[in-house]
Amino acid sequence: MLVDFHMHTNVSDGTYVPKDLLALAKQQQIHALSITDHDEVGAYTQLTAEDTAGIELFHGCEFSTYYKEKEVHVLGYQFSLDYPEIQEYITHFKEVRRSRIHKMLDKCVEAGYAISHQELVDTFTDDVSFGRPHIAQLLIAHGYVKTVGEAFETILHPNGPCFVPKEKYSPREAIDLIHRAGGIAVLAHPIQVGNESYVHELLTLPFDGVEVYHSSHTVEDSLRYKNLALEKGLLISGGSDFHGIQGRFPESIGLGEYEIHEHWVTDFMRALRGA
Repeated sequence: MLVDFHMHTNVSDGTYVPKDLLALAKQQQIHALSITDHDEVGAYTQLTAEDTAGIELFHGCEFSTYYKEKEVHVLGYQFSLDYPEIQEYITHFKEVRRSRIHKMLDKCVEAGYAISHQELVDTFTDDVSFGRPHIAQLLIAHGYVKTVGEAFETILHPNGPCFVPKEKYSPREAIDLIHRAGGIAVLAHPIQVGNESYVHELLTLPFDGVEVYHSSHTVEDSLRYKNLALEKGLLISGGSDFHGIQGRFPESIGLGEYEIHEHWVTDFMRALRGA
């Protein structure tokens, strides 16, 4: 059976509303999944029993953190959605995202790119929050770039003219918050940390697992991280990181195209069910 424990909706920076994402997952014969929106859990309040019928759904969130100036994402699973500190975190980062988007749009205008917050709202009427991919799509619409990937590598790159960094929240803070709320903490897509020494250092923190299988990992990457997880006694998880945005990555992955099989992540699923 196919499973997928890393995907996004329009509650953060994906394109699908939560119920449509689950419908697509059913169509692609994905039997167990987690929606892991960035610093958000609002997707789960939108889903009905009919939406989730036929799928084993585990709630999750992708926490944005920094380690030695590198962006590091921490996946949290099966924590208490009602835990007060979780709700405080979500509320705080909603305001952080709102402020960041306004600042990036201001920088775009200053740099000569004729886009605006009103255009953003008018274009993405169904989206709950906005991120870099939304700005990238406005830049495409105006002909400034051809793809989201190009926007991310130029105008919206961390060294580019219109980038605004995220608030610095540490991996340890995210792990501890997830644990206090009764959840499981997993290091997301370690290849994207961009420094193997940092990956080893990060895994001295009290992570519960590693996202071994990810759409940005080669077969060799996955084997290396699998061996590392086994060596450290950590759970092995996997996810496509599906956003539904064409050009978001060099090769856009459709839901179900990056296959994660249940027997690859058996212990992780057992932990999810017991959390």
